[in-house]
Amino acid sequence: MSGGANTALDVYISEYPPFCYTENGVAKGMAVETVQEIMRTTGQSYPIQSTPWKRGLHYLASKPNAALFTVTRTEQREPLYKWVGPVAISNLVFFAPKNSDIRISSMDDARAVPRIGTVQGYSAEKLLQRQGFTNLISSSGSEQFNPGNLVRGYLDLWVTVDVVGVYTARLQGIDPGLMKVVYVIQEQPKYIAFSKDVPDSVIQIWQDALDEMKRDGRMQSITQKWLGTP
Repeated sequence: MSGGANTALDVYISEYPPFCYTENGVAKGMAVETVQEIMRTTGQSYPIQSTPWKRGLHYLASKPNAALFTVTRTEQREPLYKWVGPVAISNLVFFAPKNSDIRISSMDDARAVPRIGTVQGYSAEKLLQRQGFTNLISSSGSEQFNPGNLVRGYLDLWVTVDVVGVYTARLQGIDPGLMKVVYVIQEQPKYIAFSKDVPDSVIQIWQDALDEMKRDGRMQSITQKWLGTP
């Protein structure tokens, strides 16, 4: 490879299992495995570093050659970064405790609920804020406390990605069967976001490698391994 394709990248994740997380200092997860395979395919090798979500966004804005994943590609974020993906498709949902009698058939119903758990700075929280939600209980850093707060009755709803909710509950020792999806808000494709200064040639090489993985079945195998469904 020549030109911009030789650009050295600072590659970051934010803790967001099962897509990306660290275990004993080692990056793991469905998206991590995907990115490692992209790098193997393109003949590149960069360490994958874990960083808090807000700091990762700061790196994207301030470093010329940063990559962060997974990032939900939204209309608001579209012009801020360059994109490769999607590396996963998931649904943004409201979870309720299994024994809850809350019924949600619209976003208006959700606005009337006293307490919805979110994470500060996440796209889900920003989406609800833009839609006028004032009943958000925002935690900082990660999702880890929300499943426990939900099943113990400290929250009425928890807004998160479906597979993330189930996986996070399990990591916290909570039976996902104690929660139920009461409303699907929207589909959420997950991407790798790059600093605007990363050369287009690098973006194209990574996208081509990911597309090749989808064609030859490697991507389906990774998805099956981590999520149980292709």
